[in-house]
Parts: sequence; C-alpha cells; structure tokens
Amino acid sequence: MSSHMSVAIRSATESETFDLAGSSASTIETTVRSAFSEPLELQEMIRITFVTGAGKLARQRYDEDAARILTSTLRDLGYVEDRGASCVNECAGSFKLQHDTGKN
Repeated sequence: MSSHMSVAIRSATESETFDLAGSSASTIETTVRSAFSEPLELQEMIRITFVTGAGKLARQRYDEDAARILTSTLRDLGYVEDRGASCVNECAGSFKLQHDTGKN
C-alpha cells in the first residue's frame, strides 16, 4: 500500500485526501518519506489531507500514533508546522495539523 499511496500523492494535480486506516506505523513513515522527500512538481498549490484517526466507531482502524508519525516524518524531511497554512505559495514546505470534531 505504501508504494501505491506515495505514487498517488506524487501524481496529485489537485487537492486530495488520503485515508491512513489500516496503515502500520512503518507503512506511514515509508509512504511519507517516499512521497515528500522531493518537492512536488506542480503549477499551483494543492492541499494533501491525511485522515489519521476516527471517532469511537472506527478508531480501531487507525494506528494510535498515526498523526505523530506523519508529522514527525514531515519534520524530518524539513517541513515546518504552520497552524495558519493555506494553499498559497508562501506556505510551500509547511503542514497544518487539524482535529475535525464535526465527524464521528
């Protein structure tokens, strides 16, 4: 799954969401490293969203450390957390962690 998802991420030309349900910690790290070790070649900014958890009915499908592994791997690759990040060129190389409390 790691290879398929990293190819899909690198091939994205518009904003997309990737669900990490069922992914182990090592798969998450490998996928992120493979997808983001080199800059994406894009004409305009896009948002790549990762689902790293769920509410009580689906929580067991996610590695409990998924968000931590994702963000620490991005930091290792030189990405910077920016709580105000958006899809503008000035935010390239940054990520934003959001907790969606509107879904179960």
